[in-house]
Amino acid sequence: MANLALNADLLRLEIEALLREYPDLADDEILRADMLEAETSLNDQLLSLARGLDDAKGLVEGTASRLAELSARKTRFERHIEFYRDLMTRLMNAGSLTKIILPEVSLFFRNNPQKVVGDPDPNELPDDLVRITREMNKTAIKEALQAGRVVPGCVLSNAPPSLTVRIK
Repeated sequence: MANLALNADLLRLEIEALLREYPDLADDEILRADMLEAETSLNDQLLSLARGLDDAKGLVEGTASRLAELSARKTRFERHIEFYRDLMTRLMNAGSLTKIILPEVSLFFRNNPQKVVGDPDPNELPDDLVRITREMNKTAIKEALQAGRVVPGCVLSNAPPSLTVRIK
């Protein structure tokens, strides 16, 4: 990756030097593209980067399916953990044991702190028992700015152009 960035920076400097040397290219995009193709490795570099982009997309897709498999595996192992703990709890409870020391493991019950049980409707609870978060609503802010309203700290701006890559 570092080599790619270094090569891109060197190519960028080469392009900028060429455009400084031939200022007439600024007005003619077709001539500029032809000149850059002939005098630099721009097209080869862009093709190489597009191939790398396509490879990375393939890896993302492959990784996503692998992550799904691993997530399912993780869920199965979590169920195993619950199963083993439940069986050990049942066996110790059957023997009315609160603690047992074995050569490789110690098992004991501990008292846990109190916890809240239930699922009340937050709208029915008093304000001191709920969290109220305040966050900006960018859609509403955009609409207000478009309507001519002044919104402190915000202005409308054009988004920068984005690169579209279509691989044939």
